[in-house]
Amino acid sequence: MVRCMEVSQEKGYVWIGTRSGIGRFDGYEQRRYLRGNVTHILEDEEHTIWAITEKGVFRYNEKEDKFTLVRDKDNNPVIASSLCLWEDGVIFGGRGSLYKYNYEDHIINLFHTLKPNGKYHISNLYQWDSRTLLATNRWAKALFIDIATGNTRPVPFNSEQIISLLIDKKGNVWVAHYNQGVSCYDRNGKQLQTYHTQNSPLKTNVVLSLEEHNGQIWMGTDGGGIHILNPQTGKISTLRYIPGDRYSLPANSILCLYNDKSDNMWAGSVRNGLINIKEVGMKTYQDVLPGQNYGLSEKTILSIYQDHDNQIWIGTDGGGINLFDPATGKFHHILSTWEEKVASITGMDKDHLLVSLFSQGLFIFHKETHRYQPLVIINDSINDILCHRGKTVNVYQNTPETILMLSETPYKYHIGKKQFIPITKGKGITDIVGTLLPINSTGEDCYLHDLEHIYQINSSLNELELIFTCQTDTVFNSVSQDENGLLWIGSNHGLSYYNPGTKQYTLVPNTLINEISSLICDRQGRVWIGTEEKLFAYLIKEKKFILFGEPDGVVQNEYLEKPRLLSSSGDVYMGGVNGLLHINRHLPDDPALLPTLQLADILVGGERVYDRISNDHQLSVNEKSKPIIIKIITRDKDIFRKPMYRYTITGLNGQNIYSYLPEINLSSLPTGSYHIKAACSTRNGDWTADYDILTLTVLPPWYKSGWFILSCTLFIFISVILTFILILRNKETKLKWAMKEHEQQVYEEKVRFLINISHELRTPLTLIHAPLKQLMDKLTADNENYPLIQSICKQSERMKNILNTVLNVRKMEVGQSTLHIQSIQLDEWAEQLISDFKPEASVRGITLVYQPEPEIQTLCFDKEKCTTILTNLLINALKYTPDESTISISTRLSEDRTRVRISISDQGPGLKDVDTNNLFVRFYQGNNSRPGTGIGLSYSKILVEQHGGNIGAYDNKNFGSPGATFWFELPLNTEPGNITLHPQEYLNTLLAPTQETESIPEQQEENKTAPSHALLIVDDNKDLTDYLATALKDRFKTIWVAADGEEALRLCREKRPHIVVSDIQMPHMNGYELCKQIKEDLEISHIPVILLTARNDEESQLYGYKNGADAYITKPFEVSMLYAIVCSQLHNRERMRTRYTDIGPLPPPEEGTFSSADEEFLNRLNQIITEHLDNEQLGIPFICNKIGISRASLYNKLKALTDMGANDYITKIRMERAIWLILHTELSVNDIADKTGFSTARYFSTVFKQHTGCSPTQYREKPPVNTQ
Repeated sequence: MVRCMEVSQEKGYVWIGTRSGIGRFDGYEQRRYLRGNVTHILEDEEHTIWAITEKGVFRYNEKEDKFTLVRDKDNNPVIASSLCLWEDGVIFGGRGSLYKYNYEDHIINLFHTLKPNGKYHISNLYQWDSRTLLATNRWAKALFIDIATGNTRPVPFNSEQIISLLIDKKGNVWVAHYNQGVSCYDRNGKQLQTYHTQNSPLKTNVVLSLEEHNGQIWMGTDGGGIHILNPQTGKISTLRYIPGDRYSLPANSILCLYNDKSDNMWAGSVRNGLINIKEVGMKTYQDVLPGQNYGLSEKTILSIYQDHDNQIWIGTDGGGINLFDPATGKFHHILSTWEEKVASITGMDKDHLLVSLFSQGLFIFHKETHRYQPLVIINDSINDILCHRGKTVNVYQNTPETILMLSETPYKYHIGKKQFIPITKGKGITDIVGTLLPINSTGEDCYLHDLEHIYQINSSLNELELIFTCQTDTVFNSVSQDENGLLWIGSNHGLSYYNPGTKQYTLVPNTLINEISSLICDRQGRVWIGTEEKLFAYLIKEKKFILFGEPDGVVQNEYLEKPRLLSSSGDVYMGGVNGLLHINRHLPDDPALLPTLQLADILVGGERVYDRISNDHQLSVNEKSKPIIIKIITRDKDIFRKPMYRYTITGLNGQNIYSYLPEINLSSLPTGSYHIKAACSTRNGDWTADYDILTLTVLPPWYKSGWFILSCTLFIFISVILTFILILRNKETKLKWAMKEHEQQVYEEKVRFLINISHELRTPLTLIHAPLKQLMDKLTADNENYPLIQSICKQSERMKNILNTVLNVRKMEVGQSTLHIQSIQLDEWAEQLISDFKPEASVRGITLVYQPEPEIQTLCFDKEKCTTILTNLLINALKYTPDESTISISTRLSEDRTRVRISISDQGPGLKDVDTNNLFVRFYQGNNSRPGTGIGLSYSKILVEQHGGNIGAYDNKNFGSPGATFWFELPLNTEPGNITLHPQEYLNTLLAPTQETESIPEQQEENKTAPSHALLIVDDNKDLTDYLATALKDRFKTIWVAADGEEALRLCREKRPHIVVSDIQMPHMNGYELCKQIKEDLEISHIPVILLTARNDEESQLYGYKNGADAYITKPFEVSMLYAIVCSQLHNRERMRTRYTDIGPLPPPEEGTFSSADEEFLNRLNQIITEHLDNEQLGIPFICNKIGISRASLYNKLKALTDMGANDYITKIRMERAIWLILHTELSVNDIADKTGFSTARYFSTVFKQHTGCSPTQYREKPPVNTQ
């Protein structure tokens, strides 16, 4: 319901006040402001927009693009219900009071309290004279208010139940009383006239609004349309809604009327929005229902003819013949000709027409009986040419006695003699190109044309004479002759004309028209030009074009070359595929005022920055501020005209940018200053002047600034000098570096040999240790083979730990390692570790005793590495301690209370003749040493020193006890956290055969199975694949085996396993390449891949992960660990699919996928769905076409990743978008349904309730807690 409106004089915005808020229309889009019932809206002399709602007075803030509540000097909201412009400000009327806003101080304050009517509610205010206001209220009588005192007095005219009031330019008062029509009073209250249903053409006595326009009084009624009264004559005309007539008033209930400063008339309807009313001289008739007399039976026009009675006969494409009466503007459909394609129509005599029906021949049509009669053609050859060739025959009455029949061979038909006379081809004419069409016939001269030529008929010789031929690439679509005899030509090159007298051809230059499909000359010196979608008029005398559009009454149409008519009255008719255009010879006088352009808004990176623009329209932005969208507003008398815009950016490249949108998008401006100007096209094809819009400065980043470049120059200069000095020094030390490189090369060869041996031992060790572990788990402790198997398994375990130690140390050499320092309960940790050794010790009768320090509770260290240290020392103690003895483990504080010492004392042979200073150094062994790997104590020393501690040993005999004591100290005050260690040559310390390394605790095998999953094992070692397949056969539904990567890739594409376990070193295609191929193939990229390798360095693992590996297992390994990792990977994917199917937002693709190909697929899918969310056709075929995959591939891929079908996935995204719009916007349910691609709001509500359990309205009123 439109209650009020205002057209801004400054920028041309149309402000619309409704029951639900304010709308602003700029000719292209509408923006919404406020919420509530807006009763008044007004622009003051300073171009400030004021609005009144039930909450008070609001003022528009252009910088912030919003309305703000107006407050008085005491910070109280100004509550008013009416407003009126005054000389020095704006006056607001409320309940018993007046407020005034002054232009001088821009302050609003209480102006007067009404006396004695202190409770009078002012609904409307009008200026009566220089010191008096007129206030009205429907439920109380109107009052005069003295502007100086606030005193009130009654008005001299009847003011009961006033619905609307108007003071016209003569000072008379027009009053609409409820259900009493309209009355007119003079300034003294004398009733001059009254109009109601009993004495006038008014259809209803309920008049809701009054307005003056061009001296006439417009009355908006409730259900009766708009009545226009001429006060001088008393004559009333009516604008009403007529169903099916697009030129009638769209609504009959008009709540408000408004005449803007440009003399445009606006009407606000009760239910049909805002209406712009304009007098036009053009009207397009289109198809209507049979029997209706205000339109055509078929909208595509093929031919048109006006007879001597001024009746216009229209031939349609399948709708037969229509008769149009120009005097009444009514149509009559000739039903007997229904479904006929009337290709051409012309006069024959007073009672008959000659009609050419497509593919049927020529017929005589009786104008009274509406009956057809075939034209009798005795000559079979002529009959065949004119009736049976399947080509259109155009008929044209060139003289009262003769009719031209234009086909591939033209004939002249003599009506009285019923004689066919062939028209021969004259000199220079070979073939007719296309179809002959008539141009004009004046006496003896008759002009015709085809696609390339213009002809004249020599009546005496009945010969076709060539008078003009076009250029090779020109096609004549339409030709018309003006009153001066010039032949105007519409071609594929635009407009031109030919003078038969001077034989001169002239092309009319223009930039608006490329190809003309139809044209006709009128008697006012205009050439009407129709293109495929636009209509132009060329003013011959002024030599300029005028563009006509929908605001002028022109419907977009594809005009055809044949159906054209200059009627006897001078009106022009042009037919096309979308109806018949009628152009009145007397077009309304529409002064061509040039539009003006100015800046409307600017967005930088999607953020509005209009408030940052200076008064001289300058703005500075950073180089990374992209994109920049500059919007302009065109101040034009006709806001609905859509001109072309031309943008000029000085400082870029000097080229103009053309667009039909009032905005320009700058996405890649380099550093610099740019001056942006804009112009738009006018109706006559010219351009307005260039208007200064904005001066934009793009600031350089700091690294491109002058001071930074100078600093870099100085730095480079100093660097060159220093480099020269360093080169000289490097020459002096070159021999020293050469020696060190030789030493390093020797060391690398030694380490490389050690690492290669370790790698080679891992695979056979896996095949030894894993079966032994399984066999031992199946044996009971009382089995006679159990001790033997246990011993072998223990030694293989130690061998595996030794290899791991070497590889771990090498890992610390080639890359950074990290200490994970955490706070540990020292006693709990030590006791747990000691308990692991008690079974082995008890077998030999050795007692393990732990003696803790009570003061020590917690200690910060790397638990894993300190476990290795203590384990090595315990293994060493057990090795040298005799049976039936004791090993003591104790903790105590150092004397300075900054360190904690952990000691392990045994009762073995001690350290007699052992140099304790070299005990932890490589290649050193004592005299009592037993065979071992020789790296345990050296490795422990490395780990202790990484913690910042010490390690040592001493002989117990120095204290009167047998055996030896090994100890290590750790700092007491270390803080928890991660400490990064830099690479060093640790292997130099470890290459001595000293003590054994720690063992890895055995892991229990999981009893879980994966009976519904399929596993693919890939390795060129058949023994390993056979063993793994046998060990895991009871835990998987299917297990496939492949010997290399190529065979594995084929099985992945054919069988689609749930997970792949692959070795790296294989023939034909290694594991890295196999993993890469799987992850890059969209069909199988979701399959997880676990890589097996003998290499334990970070570099090889990093390379595997870069190729898409999901997990990495080093050889040797246990089957239980492999199975646990496989189950973990499968569980992770099941958990992620559950996240998609659960109620709630979809996880982002980077979280919901396990490969870059899957992530890219989901990102692409989400982008397509999001961009076309409002498209009802969005579905599986649409997505498959956009992505380029089959329906089956789309289903399999989505099912594997999300456990959802494509339609369910689209619906879930639509629901997410709908929930966001409900919670973050004020859009209605219908609008949200449109934006999310639902055909109806009811279907949207049904799907929404299935998804959330409540309707959209309930969800907005009470959203779930987790959505707030």
